[in-house]
Amino acid sequence: MLEQSPRELARVVFARIIDRRIYGFRTKTLRRAVTPDRLLRSSGYDGRSRHEFITSFKRSLRQRFFLSDLNRKEFYIHLMTSLGGFDSIMDDADLVHENKYRTLGSELYSFGEKMDWHLDFKSGKRWPLAFYSDVDVIGKGGRRQEARDRTQESGGGRREQGERNTEHGTPNIEHADVKVPWEVSRFHQAIWLGKAYWISHSEAHTEKYVSLVNDWIENNPAGYGVNWVTPMEAAIRAMNLIVGFLYFLGSNRLSEEFVMQFLCSMYEHGVYIRHNLERSLRNGNHYVSDLVGLVYIGFLLYDTKAGKRWVNFAHRELEKEIMNQVCEDGTDYEKSASYQRLVAELLTSAYVLLKLNNFNVSGDFHDRLEKMVTFLASATMHDGRTPNIGDADDGRVFRMKSEIGFNDHRDIISLGAALFGRSDLKTVAPNFSELALLLLGGGGFERFSSIQVDEEKRSMIFREGGFAFLKTRKDFCSFDFGDIGQKGRGGHGHNDVLSLTISGRNQFLVDRGTYCYTCDTKLRNKLRSTYSHNTAVVDGVEQADFAGLWSVKEDRTFPELLRWNSNDEQDIVEAQHYAYERLVRPVTHGRKLTFNKHQRTYLIEDNFTGDGEHTIELMFHFAPGLKVTGLGKKFIALEGEEYALLKFQHDFTLEKWEHSPSYGLLQEAQTAHIKLRVNLPVRVETFVFVISSMEDMNHILNRIQ
Repeated sequence: MLEQSPRELARVVFARIIDRRIYGFRTKTLRRAVTPDRLLRSSGYDGRSRHEFITSFKRSLRQRFFLSDLNRKEFYIHLMTSLGGFDSIMDDADLVHENKYRTLGSELYSFGEKMDWHLDFKSGKRWPLAFYSDVDVIGKGGRRQEARDRTQESGGGRREQGERNTEHGTPNIEHADVKVPWEVSRFHQAIWLGKAYWISHSEAHTEKYVSLVNDWIENNPAGYGVNWVTPMEAAIRAMNLIVGFLYFLGSNRLSEEFVMQFLCSMYEHGVYIRHNLERSLRNGNHYVSDLVGLVYIGFLLYDTKAGKRWVNFAHRELEKEIMNQVCEDGTDYEKSASYQRLVAELLTSAYVLLKLNNFNVSGDFHDRLEKMVTFLASATMHDGRTPNIGDADDGRVFRMKSEIGFNDHRDIISLGAALFGRSDLKTVAPNFSELALLLLGGGGFERFSSIQVDEEKRSMIFREGGFAFLKTRKDFCSFDFGDIGQKGRGGHGHNDVLSLTISGRNQFLVDRGTYCYTCDTKLRNKLRSTYSHNTAVVDGVEQADFAGLWSVKEDRTFPELLRWNSNDEQDIVEAQHYAYERLVRPVTHGRKLTFNKHQRTYLIEDNFTGDGEHTIELMFHFAPGLKVTGLGKKFIALEGEEYALLKFQHDFTLEKWEHSPSYGLLQEAQTAHIKLRVNLPVRVETFVFVISSMEDMNHILNRIQ
């Protein structure tokens, strides 16, 4: 357990109980809302000075943010168009105009003429417009709400490409996923419209942005409905709405009435977040999101006393959280590549905004942030993707286009290259990204262009975080020797201690991913289980028992790095964990991985020490799309763009296994399962050969058989 000071414990109690009750009393009982007159008074104006306030507000806003209509110059537009593609930008905007969305693995879905902001269109489940603390998002009590939900109209939505229309069907709430309405309400579409407006000069995009914002505000009153359940969602939504507003700042279609309504809504977002901070004894990405949201809203409303308070508070807390949540080597302590990326994007956007406004951001903040991006670069495979490490919900702060590779984090790596002047980061991400352009502008592109590329691929170890990434110009391997995550809580980490992945031109050994959180809890737990990772299971017991969808009862793995050696010839990493010391007859699992770089060969040595007879199971999960061929009982051939040959010491069985490449998507793949009943101690060897041709495959087979 983490030791907490009485002061910190009091802060958590106040945030989780008292502050939320204050917000409930203000919003539900008093029905107190921010009005334009109140907003004007808080900014030092009276009701008769609305025009003067808006004029002054727009002028100061252009200085406080990284994006304004002053950037709308030929060079910037050229960069935006070349990076995003004119047709692609306009196609994304067209989808928004047609109220069509594709998210979280779904097919393209059409809401029809009017958006339904409370609908999970994948299952047909709609959440009621209840006070946020009464909305059930996981399923407890969902059956009681079902009868009421069915009486509401579905909004005329339909799935494109032959998907089932749920308008008249029975909602499948057994598989409802609250992340669907949350994702739509994050308002990434505001950026898609803004980009189209800048390159086309069409005010139709402004009008659509205004229409969507007005409709959302009308149908999501502050504190009511599913989109107010989580402050993190309010924060990311506010960030996207603000950036969208900046794109349209110079348009004469932003009426004074709309500007005041927009600012009042953003003020309400700020009040809600500040009174519902997701603070706990072990904070995570949600709390970071809350704080960064307050930075954005605070700078938007910096002429108000509340705006200044929010920025100052959030800045102080972010300085603490980056030191608490990010290891000294740059690894986010939630032990998830997807959430590492999300937190890095949040912190980078806050860093840019704070520096732009001359805030004194500490050197420690700068260094940890740079190391976070370094981790992402090291974890990037040769095809630009990152292996599934821990949970992956495909979360983005600024989703620059509708179709993106969710496991591809090179956009933030190129941003880091420009921000920190790093040639090794540019080697991994050689192309300037739209995200980098948004936050750093044309000046960022010029800095990026001046950086030389370093072609060397280096193996790296992150000792504190517990990861090693073995690399050559052809090969990639990840090895996880860290704890489960969040200092014992589990969080978004999986039971994947001593798991590894291997790839060449294509992936061979993979982790099985996430699929979803709430829509299928059994599959959720299966995919984060020890069995779904390339590691060992002893006596059928999990490395840690699950206590909920995002926690474990206790993490007793206490992993230990025993050896790390890396040179031009080979990499050796060895570690062990103690999760199975809790068995009646304790067992320690150790794994040594030796990578011969020239021969492209991996030797995996699993050592199980203890007494008595135990069941040992080893899992080897193959990437979907590979041709998997068993060659007797000891060999498996994998065929993709390249080939791999696995040589086992013991007999295996081939099994079908679910695989999730990204959130909401599920595929079928194959797994080799070795199951032994043996007396300990025992050592098990496995060889993996990565091979460029079938001829070489046959040569190796003849040599080792």
